[in-house]
Amino acid sequence: MGYQALYRKYRPKNFNEISGQNVTIKILKNAVKNKKIAHAYLFYGPRGTGKTSIAKIFARAVNCTNEENGIQCERCESCISSKQKECVDIIEIDAASNNGVDEIRELKNKVSFVPSELKYKVYIIDEVHMLSIGAFNALLKTLEEPPEHIIFILATTELHKVPVTIVSRCQTLEFRKISDTDMKDRLLEIAKNENIKIDDQSVMEIVKYSNGGLRDAIGLLEKANSYSEGNIDINVIKEISGNLSTMKLKEFLNLFEEKNIEQIIKKINEYYNSGVDLIKLTNELVEFQRNKIINERKYDSYECSIIKQLDELTDTMKKSENPKIIFEITILNMLNDPKNTDKEPIKEEVETKVLTEEPKNSTKNDNEELKKIRVGNTLSDPQKNIISYIRNNWNELKNLAFDSNYGNLARLLSSDILPVAASQTNIILISKLNGIAEQINNDLYKVEKIFEIVFKKQYKVICISEKEWNEYIEIYKRNKNTFKYVEEKEVYKKQELTLKDKVKELFEIL
Repeated sequence: MGYQALYRKYRPKNFNEISGQNVTIKILKNAVKNKKIAHAYLFYGPRGTGKTSIAKIFARAVNCTNEENGIQCERCESCISSKQKECVDIIEIDAASNNGVDEIRELKNKVSFVPSELKYKVYIIDEVHMLSIGAFNALLKTLEEPPEHIIFILATTELHKVPVTIVSRCQTLEFRKISDTDMKDRLLEIAKNENIKIDDQSVMEIVKYSNGGLRDAIGLLEKANSYSEGNIDINVIKEISGNLSTMKLKEFLNLFEEKNIEQIIKKINEYYNSGVDLIKLTNELVEFQRNKIINERKYDSYECSIIKQLDELTDTMKKSENPKIIFEITILNMLNDPKNTDKEPIKEEVETKVLTEEPKNSTKNDNEELKKIRVGNTLSDPQKNIISYIRNNWNELKNLAFDSNYGNLARLLSSDILPVAASQTNIILISKLNGIAEQINNDLYKVEKIFEIVFKKQYKVICISEKEWNEYIEIYKRNKNTFKYVEEKEVYKKQELTLKDKVKELFEIL
């Protein structure tokens, strides 16, 4: 026989070889031992946690004529027969490619036939959530009252897509992510059997990237062994997983602490072009900062603020069509965020009286004052019909996605910004990340040109964080009269060149 992938070679053959899933295994073993077999089971949980493997083991165990404490004997005729690929009484169906009504109707016609060799005929339907609505309806009656010689085992990674009428007719068993300890023990056992040289730290790195899926972990171990051609160290695991080595990670964080904008931009481009996954990189930065806090017992607000902002960045990038842009903008905004410069956190409060105060001299205060005035002007005369129109046509922004002048901003607006209020002259936008809101506000001229192009009218736009919006709404509910229309002053149109303006110039140069 030729080479066999490790995840297939080490697929468990009985309940005793299963890693994790102790609750599920106990339930199934007792069912076999006590001869209390349900007519239908539904296995659900993340991929790579053993659903299909355990379904096959259970199918063999229920047919064993000499089982011992719920485990098949491997010696009787049923066990020998069920091992063969030609066994016609254990049927595996891939619902992803057999998801139509005709396939399920054919199955219904066959379930009345008695097993050829075994006691039970077992149907294992993998990825059952992929069945069409018609196929589910065709399966429903058969699943409710199958012949006594039939057992159904349905498996899915997406339980919410399975109709409740199907779920209610099955005994449901949840497959949880496999614990780090169980995965580590299994990987070390496989490494020993295969003469793979790997240390505990590298094994734990594989465990971390596999996110509770043992199949993925075994696959990553096999890939690392092929790549390293010798000893596997932690940097090998990072490299093949699309992450930075520990040394490069420290180098990037040093540039961040030094606020070396030019080098940071070059490094981000270098990482992106070499295939580094920026979402994984952000998670690595979070974990690195977390370990730093724990190891150094340094629980100051600066470190905690970095972790919080990076964690928010991960969620935002997952939802964005342009994670690189979001990553660059957020990192650069973090460099200019006072919370990441001062060791004491800056508490931002929204007070009603500042809505009509005279602006201060600094650019930062100008920005804040402009924000308060434009929010006040919008909420002084909110128009539901206008905000409804803008929301209904928000996807039209994508028409400018590849425009040479407005493309980047149009993509950012359409994917990460939400319009929440409008008047005849003003619009309020919100973002979950304060850094993204600041980026929008630093390009208000272009944003307003985009709105003029898309919505055929000139508006004065402002973007605030989701937190700020909630605070404004509370004020609005208590006292609508607080929000008065105020004329904007020329000072807001002639702001000084800020750090972000310099960053924008640097982007153009690069």
